[in-house]
Amino acid sequence: MKTLLSWIGRLLLGGTFAYAAILKLADPAAFAADIGHYRLLPYPLTLALGLYLPWLELISAAAVILRWRERGALVVLLGLCVIFSLAIASAWWRGLDITCGCFGSAAANANLPVALARTVTLGLIAFGLARGSRHFKP
Repeated sequence: MKTLLSWIGRLLLGGTFAYAAILKLADPAAFAADIGHYRLLPYPLTLALGLYLPWLELISAAAVILRWRERGALVVLLGLCVIFSLAIASAWWRGLDITCGCFGSAAANANLPVALARTVTLGLIAFGLARGSRHFKP
């Protein structure tokens, strides 16, 4: 049963991040604009993240699904979930009327509370998988 739950968790976590990364890679300029709407980072950094972040997500997602360097990939995805959760919560708290940018331009009508719940859930899955990983040593 534990193996089945781990497999489902890996597919859910890795599949969600891979899907999101592919959608963002299709239009990195729009994704960079979504990052800029949070008003947390300087413009040059939003451009760099618009290009770099989807690749990090895609490679980490593939590593989780394929169980290749899984510990590092789970730590990366968990870290991203924490950062994304803080950014989304900040935008929600400040009353910004923006889309989360989680799935590129495909999520044009996503609201921030739903995005926050999804990101926290993915973070909990990443944490659970990392804790259950045979290579994880706290």
